[in-house]
Amino acid sequence: MRALRPLAVGLVVGALAFACDRSPTAVPTLSLLVQSSTSKYSALVPCSQSYDSVTGVIGPAGGSLVVGRHTLYVDALALTNTVSITAVAPAGPVRWVRFQPDGLVFQTNPKDGWGAVLYTSYKDCGVLTSVTPRIAQVTDSLTVLGYLATSVKIKNNPWSQGQQFVAAVLPHFSNYAVAW
Repeated sequence: MRALRPLAVGLVVGALAFACDRSPTAVPTLSLLVQSSTSKYSALVPCSQSYDSVTGVIGPAGGSLVVGRHTLYVDALALTNTVSITAVAPAGPVRWVRFQPDGLVFQTNPKDGWGAVLYTSYKDCGVLTSVTPRIAQVTDSLTVLGYLATSVKIKNNPWSQGQQFVAAVLPHFSNYAVAW
């Protein structure tokens, strides 16, 4: 299973890179949040998760962290210094993750326009096939602040063994949840 992780990360990152519209009229990838006035829980996918927490060190060479059903991939040179990163997946009725240090910003790769990618499994969440889930930035009380604009749904690929993921480029560290 661990041997498949680099392949999975590569496929997610590749899907994000090829899904981006690079035309002059495209929305810039730096404006990754779409504002929302949605109230608490109304836009979040109901999906339970067990508590998990992990702390790891990622530096200029890049790296990844896995916490519960969430994987953070940081590209090489996205960070200028070595940083101790903590990821917490709180137990509860929503599939979400909290990253610290809060507000950590990533340098973007000039070629692809991203520095860090979060992908989260929404397997067993009861998401309708007619709905495309996405990742939302949320407060500690799970109020939606906005949605990450660059996200992709990957479903039923051979490498995922039928698991379902939603992925998005992270502009900075905060709290993120699977949303409608």
